[in-house]
Amino acid sequence: MRHHHGPAGLALVELLVAVALLGLGTASLLQLHLELRRTTDLSRQRSEAVRHAAQDLEQLRWRGPADMTATGPAPVDAATPTGYTLQRSVRADAAGRLRTVATTVRWQDRQALDHAVTLGTALTALDPALGAATLLNRRLPPGSPGPLGPGLPERSLRIPATAHDLGDGRHAFKPRTDAALVWLFDSRSGDVTGRCDSAVGVPAAALDAASLGNCRALGGLLLGGHIRFATDSDTLTSADAERPTSLAMGTGLRLTLTTTGHPSPAWECAQDGPTGVPPGITARTSIAYHCVVQPVPPVSGGAPRWSGRLDLVPQDWLLVSVTGGNTGRFRICRYSADHDGNGRIDNIEHPASYSVVTTALGNQNFLVIRAAARCPLDAGPFGTFTTDNPVDDSTLAHQP
Repeated sequence: MRHHHGPAGLALVELLVAVALLGLGTASLLQLHLELRRTTDLSRQRSEAVRHAAQDLEQLRWRGPADMTATGPAPVDAATPTGYTLQRSVRADAAGRLRTVATTVRWQDRQALDHAVTLGTALTALDPALGAATLLNRRLPPGSPGPLGPGLPERSLRIPATAHDLGDGRHAFKPRTDAALVWLFDSRSGDVTGRCDSAVGVPAAALDAASLGNCRALGGLLLGGHIRFATDSDTLTSADAERPTSLAMGTGLRLTLTTTGHPSPAWECAQDGPTGVPPGITARTSIAYHCVVQPVPPVSGGAPRWSGRLDLVPQDWLLVSVTGGNTGRFRICRYSADHDGNGRIDNIEHPASYSVVTTALGNQNFLVIRAAARCPLDAGPFGTFTTDNPVDDSTLAHQP
């Protein structure tokens, strides 16, 4: 009986082919692993670069125009093995009222390839106490929280710039150094969460949790802005609204609520201006004010809310008299315009009376003028923003 045998080398060839295919597959998997690692590293590095750039822009917003300067490439975040450098460019508009800021962060990856991330924004070059509604506030309502991405500053834009970080997820804001009042904010959301007392004379920067006493919880929405004065002339222009330089006068605040059912106290206001001071007695030209309103709890869904009107209360000076005799008397204007072009003055645009407020409101600014003067309008079209007119300083009559 004959037996037929196949080629003796076939099994060896099949084995070699299998080994080759296995090698190719392993090499492909290794290459894929290396590519995934490179992509992951680059994604992490890019996120870090965005964080550094965003943090630089946010710090500029908090510090104000004095620090809006260009910087050369400088190392940042020495704690990480990736060598990041940050460079900032600043360009002013022709009128000097707006700064276009671009922050670029550069680094090299593991293969020594160069990468860069650039973030840009437009910031007003005016003192925050001077203007009314900036280009930034048109795009980002004052009640919006700050950037809360991984590693970004855990500080909401709802929190006043002078509030002090207590290091425990809260910020403490003291409206006046010569008073005891302190409001507590949740650092992340910007919500007012408490009211405390502190020693008179202790500045906000020196506050810590141990220095606060008589604290109680509350849930409040912040309402704030600046009071400026243009009382040196009966004829006012847009420049007087944009850069008022008259001396401040003692001013109080009164909030008249039209909603009911508020927790007690329904509201509390504080300001840092001179108390009971008539014209010409102080060197101050600006007053910062803040009010905390405890809103009506929602009945069936929705957000806590309040409605009402905020008025200034003159101290040792008088408003226009309806019976005549206006010598030495004044009017109060509010910075207000239909910035978004929707045909109405919304809450963030400073209406005469607020309706169904559900978030914090900032830049609710006032201008005090002489009785014979009229509330100044901006030089450009009313309520508009253009390249040459990035800051709308239009005002409307508020009191009387």
